[in-house]
Amino acid sequence: MVELIHERAGEKVVVLDIRRINPVIGDFFIIATGFTTDHLLDMAEHVGERFGGLIEGSELSSWVVVDMGDIIVHLFLPDARSFYSLEDLYGDAPVLYSETEEVV
Repeated sequence: MVELIHERAGEKVVVLDIRRINPVIGDFFIIATGFTTDHLLDMAEHVGERFGGLIEGSELSSWVVVDMGDIIVHLFLPDARSFYSLEDLYGDAPVLYSETEEVV
């Protein structure tokens, strides 16, 4: 999924393992930044075509979600990503992949 996001020029991709924090929501969050609402929807549709899932969001959304059950892809415009700050909200979640920090 990270590769598919990169194919559509998504940036600052992070993968969080949320199983120990909130297993009811899902197992993994994939978070990425896009630059227009059309860009967010294009990335969501690209992921959805390959893996299925429910796409939540519209051409007016600053946050688009692809919900595949155990894996949830969150695609944000930069300001919305800063505002909602899922990485901070789930700060105790192990980071499995990050373009912005070293993963240990």
